[in-house]
Amino acid sequence: MLRVRPWKCAVLRIAARRCKAYDTNVKSLEDLAKLKSLDDVDPELVRRLINERTDQLNTQGELDMLKQIQSEEKQQRQVTLKKFVRPMWIFLLMSSFFYLAGHYVWWRLEYDEREIELHKQVQALQQELDEVIANKDSMLASTSNDSAGGSKKLKKWYFAWFW
Repeated sequence: MLRVRPWKCAVLRIAARRCKAYDTNVKSLEDLAKLKSLDDVDPELVRRLINERTDQLNTQGELDMLKQIQSEEKQQRQVTLKKFVRPMWIFLLMSSFFYLAGHYVWWRLEYDEREIELHKQVQALQQELDEVIANKDSMLASTSNDSAGGSKKLKKWYFAWFW
């Protein structure tokens, strides 16, 4: 009796597959799906078809991922501009406030300085006016003393213009 050992059966099956003529009508994975059994199909053909379809799916997945990344980048660009609008307004308002406050302080100091300068000028003019009045009073007093002596007669002012 002839006994076949299990490892020999496996070798015989593999050898039978290699020597067997395979069906070459299979062009795509859809054709493989229509078959009842894959025993008549070359395993290399199945492997090649699966690899091609996997490559197609990977390429399509990569394209979808790139589209998604591009749309996310566009959204991030829009979001980044929106992120800076509020801080820019805050910066603008704060800088305007500090500029106006600084301008007010500067204007107030200039006003005080000008006021002190004008006050000094008023004091100087008032002192000069007091000196002129004092000189005039002293001249009038001296002329009245001279006229009290009786030697000189005062002329009226309009006579000086006409005669």
